[in-house]
Amino acid sequence: MTLEEKKDNVSEDEPEYLMKEYKRTKDINIRNQLVVHYSYIAKTVALQMYGMSSNYAQIEDIVNEGIIAIINCIEKFDPENGSSFKGYAFKRVQGAVIDFVRKQDWFPRRVRVNTKNIMVAHDQLCNELMREPTDEEMAQKLGITVEKYHKNNCESANSLIFSFEGILQNMLSSDNQLNAFINTSNLPENQLAKKELHEMLKKAIDSLSEREKMVITLYYYEHMKLYNIAKVMNVTEQRISQIHSRAILKLKKCLDEYVKGDG
Repeated sequence: MTLEEKKDNVSEDEPEYLMKEYKRTKDINIRNQLVVHYSYIAKTVALQMYGMSSNYAQIEDIVNEGIIAIINCIEKFDPENGSSFKGYAFKRVQGAVIDFVRKQDWFPRRVRVNTKNIMVAHDQLCNELMREPTDEEMAQKLGITVEKYHKNNCESANSLIFSFEGILQNMLSSDNQLNAFINTSNLPENQLAKKELHEMLKKAIDSLSEREKMVITLYYYEHMKLYNIAKVMNVTEQRISQIHSRAILKLKKCLDEYVKGDG
């Protein structure tokens, strides 16, 4: 049955119908309707990112970048391939915002230095203690208070998220979404690299504690804000931020080892 034959049976307000109509007619008014309908995706991603970059960014700029990404998604999406536009758009909007944040270089040198110090201290303590160090042990190693460590740790994890979040989101969203990191050609060596990276990511996520897995899943897969995750897990938002930060640092360490050939 053609689109015209279905027209009488489908509401013109339905996004699926509007998408097909836009692909057929390229009517800018239809595209605008779609942008308005899916604008919540840009707002959702913006709220997530704003929680990490509120000291450096305006939420309006992030939303605007997300809207531009939605427009590009509408232009490139093929409604005949059977995939969900919502899932497609979420991944592309997140990627676009991550790229936007990187270009702005919102994280000052102080945060980058603290990030390096935390990662070095974390590796040293893990080797010395043969276990995950506590916050108190990390603070003592760095020569700062626990409160200062919490603040530096959150800032450091946020700066790492922008370089790591794309690969993590792809892993949690779909087993076949690694195109941003590995060439998608069908050469055997590229297919092998994709398989190795996929297995490394699964192993890294499996190494997290149950609480860390839950936070990562709710944040990246369910698109929940840290405040809402805190309510679900019945702890403070600060505690969720700490769990999130620790998980990101662990995953970043696994990725670094993989890239260097140590994993």
